[in-house]
Amino acid sequence: MSFFKQALQPLGYDLSGIAFSALSKTWLLQREYHWQLFMPHMINGVFGPFISVFCQDIRFGDYSISSLGKIQQGAFQRFYAGLQDISSINLTFITSVDNAVLDYFYGWYHLAIDEQGYYYPKNHYKKNIYVALYDRSGVESVRFNMKGVFPKNKPPIGISYGSEGMLKLNVVLSVDTIEMFSLIGSIRGAVTNVIGSIAKQTKEMLGSVPGGSIANGVITKSGNVLFGAKD
Repeated sequence: MSFFKQALQPLGYDLSGIAFSALSKTWLLQREYHWQLFMPHMINGVFGPFISVFCQDIRFGDYSISSLGKIQQGAFQRFYAGLQDISSINLTFITSVDNAVLDYFYGWYHLAIDEQGYYYPKNHYKKNIYVALYDRSGVESVRFNMKGVFPKNKPPIGISYGSEGMLKLNVVLSVDTIEMFSLIGSIRGAVTNVIGSIAKQTKEMLGSVPGGSIANGVITKSGNVLFGAKD
């Protein structure tokens, strides 16, 4: 095995988008268990990052088009995209002995509705939280930014003598938007922009060559030169 392939072996991702034969397939797959919830806000005297580590499960999405526009064309119906909708974020927490998790979400709920049942302005209770996914080397690969989040209700508590397991708390949050940021995708996008810039400069340079099929060449977005092609 060459030194170049040996150097590529420990990589957890492929920046070029083309898998090298030296890389194991499992290194190119995302693992579900490498993730972390991050709630940066202090609520009800509880520090958000402290209880974020108690989150055991999180489910969000999918964005769905809940209503479709349609128009009749002769004997047929044609459908068009309507409103996008995402209903909730579902989280499962292990409850800490000091009830910090419970205090946090009960306090968050009352940032929206006070004890008398009156509503606060939205900037008082809407928060942003984040979920980060990591590759096997511990490098953050994807981040989900969840904006405009707040509890839809006070988390229910299930207590039973029939189980001696850890007390868990299920939380349902409302969310306005979820934005995905990919570190690897950003690097790939930067590489693509560099290739596009080089291709543009090459096209301008070839266009200055007098006569010949090279002067009439076309540079595609991927940076390939199609000699003799027409615009």
